[in-house]
Amino acid sequence: MKLDIKGSMPKKIDVMELFARDGIQAIDTYLPVETKVWFINEFIACGYKHVETTNFSHPRFLVQSKDAEEVLAGLKRVEGIHYKTYGMTPAAAKRAVAALEKGHPVDSMAFTISAADLHGKRNSGRTRDEYKPEIKEMFNIFKGSGLKLDMAIACVYGSPCDGPVPVQNTIDLIKWGLDNGIRDFTPCDTTGESNPVRSYEYMARLVDEFGKYDNEATYRIAHFHDTRGMGLANTFASVMGGARLVEASLGALGGQPAFIVDNFAGKGTGPNYLDGVDVGNCSSEDMLVMLDELGIETGIDIMRMLALGRVLEQVLRRKLRPFTSKNGPCTHGIVEWNDGKQGYMFVPPWQDGYFCYPKDKSQLR
Repeated sequence: MKLDIKGSMPKKIDVMELFARDGIQAIDTYLPVETKVWFINEFIACGYKHVETTNFSHPRFLVQSKDAEEVLAGLKRVEGIHYKTYGMTPAAAKRAVAALEKGHPVDSMAFTISAADLHGKRNSGRTRDEYKPEIKEMFNIFKGSGLKLDMAIACVYGSPCDGPVPVQNTIDLIKWGLDNGIRDFTPCDTTGESNPVRSYEYMARLVDEFGKYDNEATYRIAHFHDTRGMGLANTFASVMGGARLVEASLGALGGQPAFIVDNFAGKGTGPNYLDGVDVGNCSSEDMLVMLDELGIETGIDIMRMLALGRVLEQVLRRKLRPFTSKNGPCTHGIVEWNDGKQGYMFVPPWQDGYFCYPKDKSQLR
């Protein structure tokens, strides 16, 4: 029997770049505001319509995002772009509203509630039931502001703390969210527990359950971590099951937050929820090439993104996981990542006295 795989694939899919929030929260080197802003602007120039920008969590818990307001202040809103932030508390929600009132580009704020309670306790210090009153408070804070509240659901397939998690846990959380006014949901394979069959069946089940809300709610999202090397396969399976927005990070970065950044120790919330240190998101570079070679349109300048992947290795001074930023797609040659056309040698912050230090720095923003 021949499967009609091509006929079952969508012609087009939306993508979100997670680097500036989920991606860099896991690295132990602080990236300056200028560098974060530069990368976000580059993603938009590559064609992204959805970008994560920062996290409003307290820097005691997330050292990398101690500059949330500064990053947003450095961005100029581009029409048609969805600027997504993160925050876990009513205090974070108030900061998001305040940033919007100052004219900064903020469209939504996501929070994370775990589908598994032990992971929830270790990640944020709360079980599902303990967290729900705060979620209602955040929703009320956003009323009338124009900001959307996004429920990111962690560990929807399982967690190293709790073991396998039934899909019914996610369904129950989405139903509770819908009943309480939330219309945006991001189911996440937080620690890479899924496999392609589960990813397909899970998304198909959500579509069956919530398809009637397709015109008013978002939930068809593929968000996978590559802990066990199945990120791309899971993404493809989820797309086949009905996902219509794919999330990934440049450099395959992300996952469990780093509590020590540049030798500064944040407080953290408890024991790490995963012993492994390499729990990054699915690679944006490899994901974009895969979708392109499958004939699925994303609207992204893929070669420019591959070049950014090479630049990121220079910024972090280490090799990163993605394959295609080094090898290129099979239909092209090697990645010409620093050919002078895009000014990638000028990744800010710029050092005084450097041979290529520009006189007018604004031209490179």
